[in-house]
Amino acid sequence: MSRKLTDIRIKSLKAPANGRLVEVDGEVPGLCIRVTAIGAKSWLIRYRVKGRQGQRCVVPGTYPIVPLSAARQRAREIIAAAKRGEDLVEEERRRIAAALAATPDTVANIAEGFIRRALQGRGRAPSYVAATRRMFDEHMLPRWRGRDIRSITRRDVVALLDGIVDDGKPVLANRMLAAVRAMFNWAIRRGIIETSPATLVERPAAERPRERVLSADEIKAIWSHFDALGYPFGPFFQMALITAQRREEVAHMRWADLDFDERTWNLGANQTKACRAHVVPLSSIALDILTRVKTEAKTRSALENENRATVRRATGRAHTPTSMRGGPLDSDFVFTSCRTTEDRPISGFGKAKARIDRAVEIDCTKHGLKHLSPWTIHDLRRTAASGLGKLQVSRFIIGRVLNHADSSVTGIYDRHAYLAEKRNALEAWGAYIGNLISVPSPKVVALRNMAIKSAP
Repeated sequence: MSRKLTDIRIKSLKAPANGRLVEVDGEVPGLCIRVTAIGAKSWLIRYRVKGRQGQRCVVPGTYPIVPLSAARQRAREIIAAAKRGEDLVEEERRRIAAALAATPDTVANIAEGFIRRALQGRGRAPSYVAATRRMFDEHMLPRWRGRDIRSITRRDVVALLDGIVDDGKPVLANRMLAAVRAMFNWAIRRGIIETSPATLVERPAAERPRERVLSADEIKAIWSHFDALGYPFGPFFQMALITAQRREEVAHMRWADLDFDERTWNLGANQTKACRAHVVPLSSIALDILTRVKTEAKTRSALENENRATVRRATGRAHTPTSMRGGPLDSDFVFTSCRTTEDRPISGFGKAKARIDRAVEIDCTKHGLKHLSPWTIHDLRRTAASGLGKLQVSRFIIGRVLNHADSSVTGIYDRHAYLAEKRNALEAWGAYIGNLISVPSPKVVALRNMAIKSAP
């Protein structure tokens, strides 16, 4: 006999010793719940199409992913259509097949699916997704956009990479190979193609890992220029060096993620390149920088409000013009250069870095000092990691500070956050930087004045 299914009854169903247990719903005949020997529960809808022979079955999903109410609604729709002589399941399959046939497997379509499902759908960092899309748009799609993906050969892949190398971008060619190979492998897993034309293709260029680490004298030389640069990029550069975190992670720092009482910066899995939640202890010097940013933001906000009030009085407007809304204190982000209603973190790192480089070059020339070798923002992270090593911090704790993965068997089981150890390491690094910058340096160029003079 069938009994009306309820969530309580379904949850109480025990796995059979062997085979499958099937319970029929008394409210919607034809709807069943199946329980396997390992305890897995799935729905089953049995129906007969009017005018056709034989019983048909369809599995609308598993329980509790598909709840009881949804399973009953689906069963009612299928059974009602069957009584009219229609096979709803078969019609839906035909529509899906027609839709797939109408969307050819062009490289453009496969690339879009790869980005949407394999990158965005799996939570890859937005910057990585954007970089991959940009590579495809600028280099791959102009060559292959309308071609069927099955027509792409190994020679096509090599020609694509050679063209990028010939443009003087060998490292980019390596990145393109990695992205194209990932796309073809994804297409294999989806059953779209059988083999990858990127198989056995060698990297176009040999890459040597960057080894640039700023010395104590170089840190001292650029720190004062960070101060002169001012908000938002000055404290941004300082926090990147002090915390040893990635550029995008520091740039996207939010006030809501900072706990000044616990002295921590809490990053969710969706905020890190590694897609792992990460807690960064804030050293004393980091807290000083953030406190200064907040204090200066309040001062700027007060001045902006005064300017807005002046504009309102002069123009007689009841509301503030859109172009004058926003500002660092109104933003969710710690570092923002946005002065409109749109809330976003800072960008334009290259221009800010160029201003630092020009000022340091002027300073070195003026005082007869040795000019700094070229450095990048990521070198600040490497400098911090190397500095921690010199301070006798273990490589294991350095890895935890950097939020690197521990792929060892022990790492899989060890879920300790090592917060105290990370705090001690970053506090020691902050104290080292604090002692370093406390020694007077030569007079620096005021970058704000430089920016004003160089503005068109």
